[in-house]
Amino acid sequence: MSLAAAILLPLAVLTGCGSNSASSQAQASGSADLSQVTLRVAHQNRQTKALMEAAGVLDDVPYRIEWSNFPAALPLLEALRANAVDIGVAGDAPTLNAFGQQAPIKIVAAVRGPTDSTNILVPKDSPIRSVTDLKGRTVSPTTRGSIGHYLLLRALEQAGLTPSDVKISFLQPGDATAAFASGELDAWSTWDPYAAAAADSGARVLVSGKGIMSGLSFLDAADKALQNPAKRAAMKDFVARFHKAHQWANTHVEESARVLAQAMGLPQPVTQAMKRRGPTVPVPLDGALRTELQQVADNYAQAGVVPAGLRVESFFARLD
Repeated sequence: MSLAAAILLPLAVLTGCGSNSASSQAQASGSADLSQVTLRVAHQNRQTKALMEAAGVLDDVPYRIEWSNFPAALPLLEALRANAVDIGVAGDAPTLNAFGQQAPIKIVAAVRGPTDSTNILVPKDSPIRSVTDLKGRTVSPTTRGSIGHYLLLRALEQAGLTPSDVKISFLQPGDATAAFASGELDAWSTWDPYAAAAADSGARVLVSGKGIMSGLSFLDAADKALQNPAKRAAMKDFVARFHKAHQWANTHVEESARVLAQAMGLPQPVTQAMKRRGPTVPVPLDGALRTELQQVADNYAQAGVVPAGLRVESFFARLD
C-alpha cells in the first residue's frame, strides 16, 4: 500500500454500542435516558476512536456511537455544517473559517497539543534552505483555511515575502502526499500524521510550527444536536471520555503510538514521532481561552486565512 493510500483510507462509518445499564446512564447524564441516543462522531484518520478504545473509555458508553472518518478538518466541518454528524475534532484555523462562513456549530471542548506537529517540509535533497528560497516555487499549504495554510502565510510574512511570491497549490491531503512524493511540489505545509509520515520518508523540516501555531484543537458540535437535550447530555459524557483518553495517551506514549499505527495503517516510527512531540491536554472554556482565540482569529484574519472581524464570544457552548 502506498503512503498516500495508507494515510487516506476511504471515509468510513463504524457503529458501536456501549452498555445500556441504568447505572452507566445515570452516571453519564443524571436524569437523561441515553439508551435511545445515537451520537454521530466525526474524527480524522481514525485517531480519536483508536485512542478512546485503547484507553478503555468506551467500554461502558450508555449510548450508540456512529463514527465517521475524514482525512482533514475541511470535509469534517462540511459534514457538521450539513448536520450529517453531531460532533467532531478540528483545529483552530478550519474551525474559525467555518464560523466565518456562518456554519451552525459551536465549540464544546478544547485541547492543546504540540505546536511542532505542523511543519513546512521540503524534499531531503532540496536546495531550499530558508523561506526566502521559496520565492517562485510551488508550495502546497494542503487545504485552504487550514493550519498548514496559516503556517505558510506567517512564514512568508516573517521572511518578507507575500503569497504572490510563491505558487500556492491547494490540495487535499492525499493529493498533496502524492504530489510531494513525485516532486511536483517544492514545499508542503501540513500537519500530523502527514508531516510525520513525510519526515519519516526523508523530507526535511524547513519551518516548524513552534512559536507560530497555537496548538489548539476543538470538539465542534452542530447546533441542531445541541438543541436536543439527550444528545447534549451524551456529548457532555463523550467530552469527559475524550479528555480521559488523551490523559491515558500522554502517559502511555509507546502504546498509543502502536495503536495509532494499526488504526491508520502507518509505520510505527511515524506515530511514535507524532506522540513523542508532546502531550495533548484539556483547555477550559474560560475567559483566558476566549481571549487567546480572539487573538488567534485576529492573527489568522491578518494573514488572510479567515474573514476579518470575527468575534469569538458567541462561538462557544457549555454542556453543563
